[in-house]
Order: sequence, then structure tokens, then C-alpha cells
Amino acid sequence: MILRADWVLPVARDPIEEGEVVVHNGVIVDVRRRSGTRGGADVLDFGEAIILPGLVNTHAHLELTALRGAIEDLPFFEWIRRLVELKKLLSEGEWRDSTLWGALEAAASGITTIADTTDTGASLYAMVQVGLRGRVYQEVFAVEPDADASRTLRALEDRLQWLRRSTQGTPVEIGVAPHTLYTVRPHIMQTLRQYTREKGYPVCIHAAESQDEIALLERGEGKFAQMYDGRGIPWQAQGKHPVDLLHEGGWLDERTLLVHCVHTSPHHTELFASSRTAIAHCPQSNAKLYNGIAPLSDWLAQGVRVGLGTDSVVSNNSLDMFAEMRSAVTLQRAVHGESSCLTTRRVVELATLGGAQALGMAERTGTLEPGKQADLCVLSLAGWHHFPTYDPYAALVFSARAGDVLMTMVGGKTIYQHGEFPLLRESVSALRERLRHTVRRVRQALSDDGSG
Repeated sequence: MILRADWVLPVARDPIEEGEVVVHNGVIVDVRRRSGTRGGADVLDFGEAIILPGLVNTHAHLELTALRGAIEDLPFFEWIRRLVELKKLLSEGEWRDSTLWGALEAAASGITTIADTTDTGASLYAMVQVGLRGRVYQEVFAVEPDADASRTLRALEDRLQWLRRSTQGTPVEIGVAPHTLYTVRPHIMQTLRQYTREKGYPVCIHAAESQDEIALLERGEGKFAQMYDGRGIPWQAQGKHPVDLLHEGGWLDERTLLVHCVHTSPHHTELFASSRTAIAHCPQSNAKLYNGIAPLSDWLAQGVRVGLGTDSVVSNNSLDMFAEMRSAVTLQRAVHGESSCLTTRRVVELATLGGAQALGMAERTGTLEPGKQADLCVLSLAGWHHFPTYDPYAALVFSARAGDVLMTMVGGKTIYQHGEFPLLRESVSALRERLRHTVRRVRQALSDDGSG
């Protein structure tokens, strides 16, 4: 198969004008200038378009898709408390539908790899159905004062056993996600650290996302402390920043992905760099929930492994990685001015190769190079907002949107093209109708308690 377009962006090297990508048995065998091969059934010429590596979304919660737009204009603490209540409304089948809709949105947006954090485990089902590559991190919560380490571990092992069986023969891996240091008791965190290290599971942890989190962990103060006190949950401040606690607990290493890290210092940047800890940077979620702007430029200057993530569509409202790139660049330039090291080329690297490196998958995906899996997407340049195009990187970062994607391919298999999902075994319209019913129930619940 030969894919052609006005532009090919290998990311590993300079853009190729009038280029093509040659794929055989799901693997890229050549990336080159357009050859003399005539068109045929095995040649796809997209013309006014860009072929680029598939986008790597290093942090999402696909299962929350059905709650998009249900919680708006709230600061972080109030937002997360509302989310906890709304999650109680969905049934097992509704979680699967919600997650599948998110996976379809991802595929249609040019995303080929997702690191998804899941409570229910439904994201595995959705990613396999759609054909996405990625990793499913099973979340762990253990905040109650009587939380038992052995019981928590048994429940986790049961879920992981099911996940392992379900991922066999798929491009999806599994990991473990202790949610945060304020939702998992310290003694449970110690048990999980020993367990994940022994079993070799990659780890994902939300860290330093909000000032409320830091107030609780450092001083035992703030909104989380007041909430726990009101619920009769004793909490003793540990007197240190969450990243320092993670460092002391042995969590910072190349198998760990930290999410957000908005409120971190140059000292923490040094820890990230020296330990090879990766970070999922979610600029739009951070900004929307009033949490601030993470020190991305400092991380990159020190060689920290960073990928871009959308977070959930409850906190971001879309899985549009092009919008995420745009926000990453503009927010850093607004804060750092000309000292920001973020160029359009660099942020496209973060959304592709950077994400693959953060997840330890760079030998398979993230660039268009011979020997790598044929994970790619094709973005149309035919829209009003793209003409004229002088610089393909600038077009991707400052003009592109998810709706411009024409095709998405994973391992040489087309998972999305022109509104169709070739691997999907069920009706999109039937899925949408089921979700309409779920949305009506959620809206009624919001109306009943006066928040809708």
C-alpha cells in the first residue's frame, strides 16, 4: 500500500513535500518523495493533505465521555466532587457505551495510541473494538480509614487478571493507576509500589494538579481536608509536596507516568529528569479547571520526557489533540515570552514521538520510519482555514482541528476513514441512540438536584 499527499511529516526528519509512505504487512517500509508508481487499488492519493504519525494521547478517561458538558464553570474541588456523584448514575452497559463513543471520537481525531485511566475497565473493550493501540491503567481508590491493603490488592489482581486475558493478541497493554496521594492511603501506596515493581506494571498517578491537593498533603488544610473532616475520615498531613512524597516512596522512575504536575518547582523538574519519570501534560484541562499553567518549557529545557494528553471530555470537552497542541504553545508563550522553547515543530513532536517515548512505545510508534508500525493519520488541507499552507507544522498547530482528519491507521489497518469505522462490529447510530437515553437520565438527575 502506498499513501500519498502534498506533505508527509515523518517527525524523525524534515517534512517531505509531495511525499508518500509505503506500508507492507502493517509496517512502514519507506518514507520518500512521490515515486513514479501509477495509481491503483493499492495507492491512496490524498492530494491536498498531510500524512503524519498517529497522535499519541498520553492521558484520557474515555469512560467519562457520556458526561461531557454536564459539569461546567466549577473550580477543581467542586468539579471533582460533582463528578464523583454523577459517576454513580451509570450502569455497566452505559459505561461501555460511553467509553466506546470516546474511542470512536479518538479514532476520528487522528489518535492512534491512548494511555487511558479507567475505573470500570470499559476502555479496554472500547479500544480493542475500534482498533486503537495503547495502555489501560486500572485505577485504584482507597481513601477510607479502614482501607485494607490485602483486600485492595486482591481486588486489583482480580481486575488485572481479567484485563490480561482480554488484551491477548491486541495492541493494548495494561498498567496500574493509584489515583492520587489524597485518594489512596499511604500504607496502600506502599503496598502498590511493591506490587507494581515486582510484577513490572507501568504506573500512572495524578500529581500536583491543584493547590487544594497540595494544601491537604502539606498542611492538612483546605477544601479536601474540610470534606474529609465532614465525612468523618481522619487525614494526617504528611508535611511534604506530593512529588517529594512520591520520590521518597520510590515511585519516580522510567515506568511511571505522572499526570498534570501543574504546581511543581525547578527542584521537581530535576527529579523528573534524573529519574526519567514521564509527564502527561494536559494544558486545556489544567486551564479550564482553574488549576493554572504547568512549567512545560522548564521540563523540556531539562530533558524531561513529556507527552500531551487531553484528559477526559468532562474537563476538556473534546479529544482534539490539535487544540491541545495549540494551547500548549500559546500558553507557554504567554507566560514565558520569547524564552519559551516551544515551537510548532516541537509541540507536534510532543503529540507524537514525545507521547510514544513517555509511554515506552517509541520503538513501535511515534514517527514515520521504516521498521515502525504503520500508525498514522491523514489531515485534509482543503478547508478555508488551511489555504494557503506554507509550513505544515504551523498548519497542524495553528489551523488544524480534529474534524479535518480524513483517515486513521493503526498497524496498517484503517480504523477510521471518511466517517466510517471499518473494524467496528456494531451500529454507530444504535450506539448514539442508547447514549441519548443515558443523557436524558443524567439531565433529569441534574434537574432534580437543581444543578442542571
